[in-house]
Amino acid sequence: MSDAVRVAIDGPVAVVTVDNPPVNALGNAILEALGAAASALAADEGVRAVVLTGAGEKAFMAGADLDEFRGFLDTPAAIEEHVGISRRALDALCALPQPVVAAIQASAMGGGLEVALACDLLVADPVAKLGLPEIRLGLMPGAGGTQRLPRRIGEGRAKELIMLGSALAAEEALGIGLVNRVSEPGAALAEAVALAERLAGLPG
Repeated sequence: MSDAVRVAIDGPVAVVTVDNPPVNALGNAILEALGAAASALAADEGVRAVVLTGAGEKAFMAGADLDEFRGFLDTPAAIEEHVGISRRALDALCALPQPVVAAIQASAMGGGLEVALACDLLVADPVAKLGLPEIRLGLMPGAGGTQRLPRRIGEGRAKELIMLGSALAAEEALGIGLVNRVSEPGAALAEAVALAERLAGLPG
């Protein structure tokens, strides 16, 4: 597993942190490590809830690692491989039997939002921006965003966000149901952990 993906377990709650400065970009190694972490937690019966967050104040997670992605542009097979790795990682996260809470401590754009959408509940800091801006680069979200966003906020709103590449402030995202809660400033992780602890304490 990559050192850039850390798992800390405290009682029934696991906190998974992506720490890939400066913006927690999602290169293939990071995605594979995230998928491996999800698979390991799925098999851990002592873990009853999971929190997913990013390190630092610049981004929850950014999209693809641009330096890595530029190397794919002339190699269709490499692009297909990256998309496959992305989908497998997010599918593993989405398939976790435990509830997963995203602690969005900073902006979640592109692939970062797609990761958050694979979680069950989203807690965002007031400074967070959320969106899928890929269309502005002539691309479409390739890691499940076009499927998971409509399920969360409805087809009409999802089409608008995807087709315009718009970014939403945290309060706007709360208003349309994209996030479940907006935390106190700087408290997204603490509030997500508290929510996970409540979930972990429920019967079943």
